[in-house]
Amino acid sequence: MIAICDHNSAGNVAAVQEAAGDELAVIAGIEITTAEEVHVLGLFPGAWAARAVGDEVRATLPEATEASARFGEQLLLDVTGEVVGREGKLLAAASAFGLDEAIALIHRRSGLAVASHVDRPAFGVIGQLGIFPADARFDAIEVSAAGAAAGRAAEFAGLGLPLVTGSDSHCLSEVGAGRTVFELLEPTFGELALAFRGLAGRRCRRA
Repeated sequence: MIAICDHNSAGNVAAVQEAAGDELAVIAGIEITTAEEVHVLGLFPGAWAARAVGDEVRATLPEATEASARFGEQLLLDVTGEVVGREGKLLAAASAFGLDEAIALIHRRSGLAVASHVDRPAFGVIGQLGIFPADARFDAIEVSAAGAAAGRAAEFAGLGLPLVTGSDSHCLSEVGAGRTVFELLEPTFGELALAFRGLAGRRCRRA
């Protein structure tokens, strides 16, 4: 099971899910950059929900320019991998949603909000704010693959939220660099939500 969480966009989620078919469970997601430049993962029950959140985030982003091309191409692909469009907003920019607003936006679409790579000095909630807000309503905390390998997960265990690790891959060779084991009946979003909450015998643990 993987999650597709592009920066400030969910434009390619549905195509990946269709391409995966029954061979791989693909969770629809997005990685929102808040106004404070905190990265927040949103995981959703379907591509429609991720896309709805992506549309709201997109509306607050600046237009992409020639100068912003240094961040790379922002391609929209179909199920075969063919380019069907290009995103016109600068996805590397911070959105206008504050941290609390971004989490509330994810929850309004029945999503799970995860504090991204909290162990990193940049773009993690602690690195950006200097604290982990106790009232932020996160559903889980992500420790980076490098942080988990260095044993840093223990630093965040006292926050009382499930700890997960993802590869945060930006290219195919990085997929699987970080993993989380979920004890589920089947690889679905509903089961994932139960595991995050430790309900009905489901649970998650870092690999």
